[in-house]
Amino acid sequence: MFKIPNELTVGTATAKRGELQKGIIKGVELFDSTRIDIPVLVMNGVRDGPTVLMVSTQHGTEIQGAEVIIKVMREKVDSKALRGALIGIPVENPLAYMHSQYLSWIDNQDPGGGGSASPLTVDKPDGTATERLAHALWNEAWIKADMILNFHCNTRPDSLIFQKILTGNPKTRDDLWKMAKAFGVTTIVDGTPFNEDGPPTLVNLAAKHGKPAILLELIDGRWISEPSTSAGIRGVLNIMKAFDMIDGEIEPQEGFPIIPGVCKWQGVVRANRGGLIRFVRAPGDFLKEGEVFAEIYNLHGDILEEAKIPVDGYIWAYPCGDILGTAGSLQAVQTGANIAYVFTQESD
Repeated sequence: MFKIPNELTVGTATAKRGELQKGIIKGVELFDSTRIDIPVLVMNGVRDGPTVLMVSTQHGTEIQGAEVIIKVMREKVDSKALRGALIGIPVENPLAYMHSQYLSWIDNQDPGGGGSASPLTVDKPDGTATERLAHALWNEAWIKADMILNFHCNTRPDSLIFQKILTGNPKTRDDLWKMAKAFGVTTIVDGTPFNEDGPPTLVNLAAKHGKPAILLELIDGRWISEPSTSAGIRGVLNIMKAFDMIDGEIEPQEGFPIIPGVCKWQGVVRANRGGLIRFVRAPGDFLKEGEVFAEIYNLHGDILEEAKIPVDGYIWAYPCGDILGTAGSLQAVQTGANIAYVFTQESD
């Protein structure tokens, strides 16, 4: 079913069968004409199989996936034993990464579609700096893949490692379930029907072309640390084994909490008061509707608000606000700040 070319080219990197090559996808120029490019690794196998694209750091402070991609492609997979191909892009948003910011310091966007009033799309080769990067990423890499592993990270190290799949598209549903089962962490399912006429973001276009794209959320995003590195590498290799790209048995994930079964996203809890915030329950603890998980207090130490979970369920992360386009800032919040991501366990 899956075929690989004798030469696989992504940007300036061309890998013949059995080779690993490195190069760049041409980026954009800054005020002083310095060009900011997107580094890419390309590994072409010796036999036919799927082409897997691994991407990380669409948000510039979420670097854990970069280490996973580099380790997988430089240390864990032998190109001369590979069935299929790998494309690795450790940093998809260099304009955010170079300033250690969540979104691009130039236009406050990310190539995955976030940061602007309307979703950033890939159909604007003459658009903003980040729109041009998204256009290049689609045409040079995403369109050439059969499946995509999209690495993100929650900021805090006490968050849950999880994966999210969009099962509303019959073209990709079965492969996404197969990928999620193999990767093996807490699974958040969004069954919203897929809109073929939705905006052409990277993920939407991938779905429209029948390319399953799984969202993988590691933890402790600003550091290269455990258990994120091991979990990411193990999960990638498990997916490759499940799709017969490499030999070996699927290894269960271990060393961090996993909520079993099918889980459902239930939205965000926001602060009603401003101040410092302390968390009294850990992500992954089961909470009954109305239970207090955090307290917001002022600089005199007076408790202003007790934050309560709205359903019987779990919290997977405490992002601690969203100042100036960041997904997580100080352990201090303003009115309306995003303080918790909530999900429920639908089945075991």
